[in-house]
Amino acid sequence: MEIKGEIKTIAAREGSSGILTGDIEGLYQGYRFGSTTPDEREFTLMLPNGTIALRVRQGIVTPLPSRPAEHPFADGKDPFEALAAGGPPPGFGPPGHGGPPPGVPAGGGPPPGVAAGGGPPPGVAAGGGPPPGVAAGGGPPPGVGGEAPGMEGGQEIFRRVHYMEVMAEAIPEKCTGIFEGATAEVEIMAPAYRMAGYMLVDTDDGQLRLDFLEKGSREKLDADLWVNGEESTGKWKGASGELKFSLDVTPPVFGQGPYWGTITLAGE
Repeated sequence: MEIKGEIKTIAAREGSSGILTGDIEGLYQGYRFGSTTPDEREFTLMLPNGTIALRVRQGIVTPLPSRPAEHPFADGKDPFEALAAGGPPPGFGPPGHGGPPPGVPAGGGPPPGVAAGGGPPPGVAAGGGPPPGVAAGGGPPPGVGGEAPGMEGGQEIFRRVHYMEVMAEAIPEKCTGIFEGATAEVEIMAPAYRMAGYMLVDTDDGQLRLDFLEKGSREKLDADLWVNGEESTGKWKGASGELKFSLDVTPPVFGQGPYWGTITLAGE
């Protein structure tokens, strides 16, 4: 059968928590591969005159908060109302109570290390002037040749915020022959990489498991999903099918958009 509807979701380090409406209705919890603990696997390369043992580790790097203990959409709640009202998202303080960010005292006042009543921060001369190590009149700091914004030492910085880090490293104590004691570590850059995981949707007719591969940016999150009938229950037990979703993202944690696809129930 053809299905379609809408997803609202709140992102977290471990995955996401949200609600589906339309042809599938229910709260869901999403679980992302390598987010709770990194996934590590070992391999042995058989080479002339010895072996190299490798460990491949996949683990998430993200500023997202951990999933809240209570589902953000439970009991008819809608965190998107806080978004419309300009309040903080779930995990960043309840609407209307916010509070200052870490390191800033409640009730105002300067941050730590800055004198009350104004004045320059530590290490900066009164009356202005450049910070230590920067020549008067501007220009790059010592050893930097006027690099473009966002670059440092010829490498891009502040580019990746939420991503899966994939590392390969040699295991010295497991290498043999001429490779005994070998060391190496490299980050694997995979342009086509997509994050894997699964969603558990609690519906009135049972629990539906959807396995997914997703890829996103600050503005968009797109995914392909497959019905996992073996791990589903009730009406969804033994079902098969494929779906997609495409969510508009409002940083740091909000996502909303359509889902669509087909599901075939067991016996159909």
